[in-house]
Amino acid sequence: RAKIQDRRKKKLEKIMTKLSETGKTSNDEVQKLLRVSDATATRYLDILEKEGRLRQEGRTGKYVVCVKI
Repeated sequence: RAKIQDRRKKKLEKIMTKLSETGKTSNDEVQKLLRVSDATATRYLDILEKEGRLRQEGRTGKYVVCVKI
């Protein structure tokens, strides 16, 4: 269980590093960056949003972008 949490933490930090470089990211970019499914990318972005590290702009589809806070 600790290994899984450590792996998840590293992936979340990878997303935050990308956000620091570009200022914003999308679900598709996270999928490509981490080589994960759509649902997993969404889950990671939701975790970061709940932690207050990013916010979602837009409502649906390709217009949704996550921006670093």
